Amino acid sequence: MKNDVLKDFALKAKRRLVGKENIPLAKIKVISNEDEDFKNRVKSLLSRDELIANPVQYLIDDKIFNSLTESERERYLLSTLDKYSLLREQLENNNPYTKFCM
Repeated sequence: MKNDVLKDFALKAKRRLVGKENIPLAKIKVISNEDEDFKNRVKSLLSRDELIANPVQYLIDDKIFNSLTESERERYLLSTLDKYSLLREQLENNNPYTKFCM
């Protein structure tokens, strides 16, 4: 199900780039920058021995995600990816041997 949602978001983003779809005006912030639980989940993902091909499925809270509207889901997904990238970069600078994929 999440893969279908991600594909749908990607197609809509592509249509917005070429001007064939309206830009959503959702302005929400579901995840705070001080969310320790999120940081702990990122650390746990990066410390695993196996390669993580899709970290999003481990980081998104299904209860929150399923309760949002379509535009809010897109914003939630993008803010989650942004936070993951920032935390991954910080942790990678501290530990250059961390395995990850994104």
